[in-house]
Amino acid sequence: MTLDFNLFEFNLKDFRQNKLKMTQEELANHLGVRQDYISRLEQSSDQIPLNLLAKIAKLAGTTIDELVSYKRPTPRPLNPVNTWKNCDLTKRTIIDYINKHCNHLEKIYNKHISDLKEKVEIMLSKPKVAIVGHSDVGKSRLINTLIGSEKMPAQWTPTTSIAVYIKHINDRPQYIKEEVWVFKAPPEGELGWDERRLYDENYCNSWKLASGSADILKEYGTRQGKFFEKEQAGAAVIFVDSEILNNCDIIDLPGFGVGDRPEDDVLALKAKDVADILIFMSHAGQFMQNTSIEYLKQTIYPLTVIENKSANNLKPLANLFILASHAHTVNYEELPNILDSGCKRFLTVLPESFWDDRKEVSGYDYNFNDIRGRFFTYTTDNELLRKDFEDEFKSLIETLPLIIYEKSINFIKQYIKNTGSNIDKEIEEYKNIINKRNEYEALLKKIKNNEPNRELDNQRKRQEMIDYINSLSTSSVKSFEEKYNQIMSVDNIVSIIEKKRFKKNKNDFQLLVSHIISLLENEMNKIIKRNNVDIKNKIDMYLEEFGKDYSVDLNFSTNFSFDAKRAFTAGLAGVATLGGLAFWASAMGNLGGYILVAKGVSLLSAIGISVSGGTAGAITAVSSIGGPAVLAIALAILAAVSVYSLLSLNWEKRLAKHIINEFDKRKVLYTFVSVIKKYWEDTIKAFNRATDNLEHEWKKYLANLEEMVNSNDIDDINRKIEAAEEFKNFILGIPLSKDGYNLI
Repeated sequence: MTLDFNLFEFNLKDFRQNKLKMTQEELANHLGVRQDYISRLEQSSDQIPLNLLAKIAKLAGTTIDELVSYKRPTPRPLNPVNTWKNCDLTKRTIIDYINKHCNHLEKIYNKHISDLKEKVEIMLSKPKVAIVGHSDVGKSRLINTLIGSEKMPAQWTPTTSIAVYIKHINDRPQYIKEEVWVFKAPPEGELGWDERRLYDENYCNSWKLASGSADILKEYGTRQGKFFEKEQAGAAVIFVDSEILNNCDIIDLPGFGVGDRPEDDVLALKAKDVADILIFMSHAGQFMQNTSIEYLKQTIYPLTVIENKSANNLKPLANLFILASHAHTVNYEELPNILDSGCKRFLTVLPESFWDDRKEVSGYDYNFNDIRGRFFTYTTDNELLRKDFEDEFKSLIETLPLIIYEKSINFIKQYIKNTGSNIDKEIEEYKNIINKRNEYEALLKKIKNNEPNRELDNQRKRQEMIDYINSLSTSSVKSFEEKYNQIMSVDNIVSIIEKKRFKKNKNDFQLLVSHIISLLENEMNKIIKRNNVDIKNKIDMYLEEFGKDYSVDLNFSTNFSFDAKRAFTAGLAGVATLGGLAFWASAMGNLGGYILVAKGVSLLSAIGISVSGGTAGAITAVSSIGGPAVLAIALAILAAVSVYSLLSLNWEKRLAKHIINEFDKRKVLYTFVSVIKKYWEDTIKAFNRATDNLEHEWKKYLANLEEMVNSNDIDDINRKIEAAEEFKNFILGIPLSKDGYNLI
């Protein structure tokens, strides 16, 4: 006879370790059973026979009723100081100010006002903590511990299969009444529900699948849930009253490597785009095995460089935490060696240029101790084994809100300043139309006469740009193919084996493959980064010439209020991916930073937390292009070489030939070439969308100019001047300090 322990929460493994203080073997001896039987029961406590349960109760000196009521002790939640309150107060003050005063403004400025509100909402956003790892490493348990509430489904079998955004209860929009909203999975090829549009009621309702209490996460977001297969969910948001969520949002992503839904791996890799802080978990008993290393590579490549030697006191790689979870299950004395070995294996597969790129931003020379310092033990069963992680993590999420506040306020100030300058140009233009009517009539006539030539010339320049991007695609592919052939030669692979001192064993075979793929990714990124500099210069030149194309020679001075760069960038809003224009945007300062944030790039990366000019964003723009396609072939080849056996004689060359054959069989070169081509195709799509909007905005501007020049109603133009001045005063009156006073 067995008991139904689903009615209880008895955990035999935890009870054995924390109450009985016994090993599996010791408990088995006391109960007169085999050790492997105890191991099976610890995985399925509901299968414990009643007679055995009685023996366990007797051994513990307790009753069966007390035994089955035993629960694992819950660690104290992390309670950081709320350093986000200044950001929150400032955002609320600005939004309240906008809502209070915008109704008095002309409708012509509604777009500007909604644009400003969106920027404030996005820029004053909490840092996002993404938690990733294999499906059985305890991600949900970690989250429940951090937030101090059992909200995330946590079982020994793989569970969470959707992206769950965990936010503070005070961040819940007024239109959401329930604890949880679940959103539909996107159609193939689409991005899905965008968490940054949480306050857009119509948008969120269009994606809504279900709502209710935290329990519905089990039904829609776990493999055991009754709606898991029937109703395809893609994401969820849950609102929790938790101290830690005052300072950050937490994202629980699907576990890697479950296998039954490959799209889960793709979803999990999204962390590399949105994460400001990355927590990567790997089981201490199998710490940083080669598949884990491959997953970590794909998430760490574009991780925001927030540390800067000359600008802040943040440690190198301060926003990366690599946790050896379930640390209590291994010998305490072995834990330092486990972390050391995991760190060394990870460093073995990364090319040196990875650290060179980070140094370019941070100014740090990264050494083993710096990187090893980001490896921590973690378990909910032993406070000492998680203390170092919790102390570091708590310190970081108390510090980042202060930096975000400063950077975001500077961004909003610059936005206000630029907007005010543009309004000044607009007012000047209105006044010129009144005071220099004849000259403006002549101006308009010349512009209109010049329009056919301008359009033809612009079409030619636009096509030249597209042809140039296509040529970059071709040259990028050619350069990569040359590098690929150099790397994938027998002599070079043998040289790598000797240099890295790889041995003839399964583990080293896989490390070698992972290192080779890292070298290929590195060469791809270097080629694209180099060509991106050319793209940036070409686009800057194109926009500069666009301004010259509509200008005409006159006998009086005028200052067009039309802003070609802003019209161009506004067109990027509807683009799924930016390609090379992400690099261009990253070099634009504040305006480009906003574009990147709107596209899902980490907030800290996009606003250039490390250095002015957005260099961190520039690295992010290039480093994230490999992703799921590269990961898939890497995992396939790792599996293939793990079963390969070699003769002792000349094994290095034999292995090199085998790896080359596997790469050919898996069409690795074709995969990389496809990634490169898609990058430049995305660049062309983004450029076309931006130039379409540029042309549209110019036509609209010209029509408005013609209407005013030909108008006989001077009072109408004066009203536009008054409206523009009112809007400028409104913009300049935005309160930016925590006390509600304008600081400009």
